[in-house]
Amino acid sequence: MKLLLFATCLLFLVALWFWGFLYTTHVSDGGKIVSVKELMMGGGGGASHRESLLQRLGFYEEDEEGGPAAGVRFVKPTGSLAIRNKGKFYNEWEAILQDRDEGPHSSRQEVKRKTAEELRVAAEKQNHYEHELKKMGVPVIAGLGPGGHPPPVQRLVHLDLKGAPPKVSYLKRLMPIMKTLGATGILLEYEDMFPYSGPLASIAAKNAYSKEDVQEILQTAFALGLTVIPLVQTFGHLEFVLKLQEFQHIREVDDAPQALCPSQNSSMVLLEELLDQVIECHTPPHNVNLLHKEDLAKLTPKLTHIHIGCDEVFQIAQCNRCKNRLKDTLFLDHVYNVVTMIHKKWPHLKVIIWDDMLRHISLETLQASGIGKLVEPMIWVYAEDIYKFIQSSTWDKYSTVFSTAWAASAFKGAHGEALLLPPVRRHLENTLRWLVVMQGEGTRFSNGLQGLALTGWQRYDHFAILCELLPTSLPSLAVCLSTASRGYFDVNPKTNSILSSLTCPEPTSERHAWIELHKDSMLSTFSRCMFPGSVIYRFVLRLMTLMTEAKEYIDEVKQKRGWLTDYNIRHNFTSGTRVDDLLGDDYRLLNSITNLARNAASTLADVYDHWTSGEFIEQRIYPILAELKNLERIGEGLKKRKTWPQRPLPYLKPFEALGIDEKT
Repeated sequence: MKLLLFATCLLFLVALWFWGFLYTTHVSDGGKIVSVKELMMGGGGGASHRESLLQRLGFYEEDEEGGPAAGVRFVKPTGSLAIRNKGKFYNEWEAILQDRDEGPHSSRQEVKRKTAEELRVAAEKQNHYEHELKKMGVPVIAGLGPGGHPPPVQRLVHLDLKGAPPKVSYLKRLMPIMKTLGATGILLEYEDMFPYSGPLASIAAKNAYSKEDVQEILQTAFALGLTVIPLVQTFGHLEFVLKLQEFQHIREVDDAPQALCPSQNSSMVLLEELLDQVIECHTPPHNVNLLHKEDLAKLTPKLTHIHIGCDEVFQIAQCNRCKNRLKDTLFLDHVYNVVTMIHKKWPHLKVIIWDDMLRHISLETLQASGIGKLVEPMIWVYAEDIYKFIQSSTWDKYSTVFSTAWAASAFKGAHGEALLLPPVRRHLENTLRWLVVMQGEGTRFSNGLQGLALTGWQRYDHFAILCELLPTSLPSLAVCLSTASRGYFDVNPKTNSILSSLTCPEPTSERHAWIELHKDSMLSTFSRCMFPGSVIYRFVLRLMTLMTEAKEYIDEVKQKRGWLTDYNIRHNFTSGTRVDDLLGDDYRLLNSITNLARNAASTLADVYDHWTSGEFIEQRIYPILAELKNLERIGEGLKKRKTWPQRPLPYLKPFEALGIDEKT
């Protein structure tokens, strides 16, 4: 019994000594001596050492995935664990527990929670944004919206002057609007509207700009901080030069004045003179005194780029000089010669070309030509499906050959040679699609994509009629340019610059969308705005309404009714009273369109000279007016007949009437 009591006491003393040792003596941890007291007091190397030691002492339990790499969980004491001393030691113990609870694991959970919340809020905002787009009829494009990718750095507005130059006074009113909408520069295509002189004097149209006009345009651009890039065609689309007899000899194909022959020395002489005159005119003066107000007013934008065209070379390698050469090599050699000629005089200029002639050329041929160091391609697609025309393999090829490139969409002149108003929704979708493509494909190029040019063609080529006029296309430009400048379509009319820049009334009701492209694809709602040229916009809307009415009427009386058909007219065989009834609408429409024609010249005079106004009237108003007038004349003639022959009437023999041999 005594022996048992002695053993118990001895064991108690040993245990007491061991506990004192642990509490006061240093414990080695990874080569560092740390006391338990210091550990619990928060000293001795910080949280990492405390956790390491507590893990060794069994206060941690391995994560289910196992191992330190998977992380550990701290096991708090339960009610069964007696802590007799609830004084200072107990408080220190609780501090350790609290410190662990607020450690890295808890912080990671908080970060995850915040991230999840941010994603949820962003998803809700995007859903609301897409809902608003659908209400407006704006195409919903995945990946575009507020807070997304930045917009293109450069946003150029292409002004095509072919045979229809707006007055300089109009362009001066237009350029500030372009700047407000986010434009950074202008791509200026003169064609025959540049004041060529000397050996090229015959190229300039009779209503071309003067040199003073060009300087006024450039000075306005400079004052607004807009760059200007002139575009001079140097291969195809040279109809304005090659149509003339004096330049007929350098055509690639004699009866097609579309492309020049690159193998003739006289072709390069012509191009050198063309480029010299345009570049010199766009080069800022060197002797400007910045202290003189008069000299400051003469400043023009620094010329950094020249666009040399080279698109749609339909006739190539067909003449006797060229037909034995490969088309691709011939094209690339010509581009090389033109760029080399430019760099001899203006080595600082960067050269842009349209890309379409490069699309089918192999990677090896492009690399061997060295074109990658000579030009920056401007990749143009005006349809909604960009990748249908520029496949991924083409992007691979371009990014391998070129360090940078440009993209080009359209705001007018792309969906019909004879349109009066541009289909805005299609142009907007083209712009939106390009924004997505540029975000995805721009990273392929070592220097990225330079920017987006919004093209606005005035004619499909030199011989084509006028398509949409610039003033009637301003709403389309505003919608596309503001979108390109933000990188997405802004649904808020107060922050979107469209309405304010076009001087439009503010939306009167929040129940209706401020723009409805699905219901009003031509944007007739902008007829209430007061932008420069809005009078022409309203005039064209009225003209379109009357033209539609007139065409439906003519089709009705000549194809669907039975008394004014070609058969009735040819045989002078009809009922006068029926003709009288049918001509009622003819008189009304004739009167309305005649009044419109009388006002056309004065309406267009705010923007265009009498040559362009006269051309527009002849192309768009005269044909329908003439058709109505002819129908009236025929009807009045038919009504004069009072007696008619017996049936059957002699029938027409179509082959004989048309001079066609029936047997062949």
